[in-house]
Amino acid sequence: MRSHMTPTVCCIIPIFNGEKFLEECIESVFEQTYPGIEIICVNDGSTDRSEEILKNYLPRIRILTHQDNRNHGQAAAWNLGLKHTKAELIAFLDCDDKWYPNKIEEQARIFEEDSEVGLVYTNGHAIDENGKILYQLLPEGFKEENIPGEILLNCYIRAPSSTMVRRQILQRAGLFREDLQSTDHDMWVRVGEVSRFHYLPMCLMGYRMHRGQQSQKRKQWEDGFLILEEACKRFPYGFGIKRRRLAVLHYRLAGHDLRGGRYFRSMGRYLLAGVHDPMRALGVMKDILGNKIGYFARQGVRK
Repeated sequence: MRSHMTPTVCCIIPIFNGEKFLEECIESVFEQTYPGIEIICVNDGSTDRSEEILKNYLPRIRILTHQDNRNHGQAAAWNLGLKHTKAELIAFLDCDDKWYPNKIEEQARIFEEDSEVGLVYTNGHAIDENGKILYQLLPEGFKEENIPGEILLNCYIRAPSSTMVRRQILQRAGLFREDLQSTDHDMWVRVGEVSRFHYLPMCLMGYRMHRGQQSQKRKQWEDGFLILEEACKRFPYGFGIKRRRLAVLHYRLAGHDLRGGRYFRSMGRYLLAGVHDPMRALGVMKDILGNKIGYFARQGVRK
């Protein structure tokens, strides 16, 4: 039986200069079919109208700030929220994303039915600034296999806003790392080491694509080496997984270097990617050659 003193679900929303979409984000939590959701909004050093917007929702939400009122990043905001809730289930929501009305109800049902599940994530839509659906985040037929190493190899959980986690599992996994750009990937890897995942194929949230988003930076892939190294110390993933992940990281960095005009460095990275995962490298080369052959064939037809 649920306690009337402790909310079953807590929604944590980190906010940094999120005035444009913040009201739509918070309203999507109020519109949930699941009752009694605790909402913790962490104002992470915003300098726009975010604080004013948040105060309009008092006392229906809790507002937290860092002691110095400065911006500390998403991980620090999540950690601050976690320290101030006793809810059994934790749901994360970025301030530019939104939930569809039955998201929390569907996820909470899975936790009630299966005590071994530690994390539930859903499918969703990528949406533009006006809320128009652009594409589905995960393809039709995608399944969660709960194979050790798959979430480490490929972070297929596309958006933190799609997830809900048992608080006791987060306590076992530890806090979010505040020194990493891909802190959510690191967390899902650690959660996967101590519990099972469950995937809901329904599109239950909107992941906002807009100009104000932080672009993927080189540090994201550089951090991947540290995440991989520490994961292999904690859990017996095996040499094969490690090599394949190294190949992915070198491949991503090679592409970053190529776009930046660092051609020799890029070639070295592509070579390392091929050494660590020769089969994937052959597949990539096959695709490239196929595209080239197709291009020249089309040119010949036009002539």
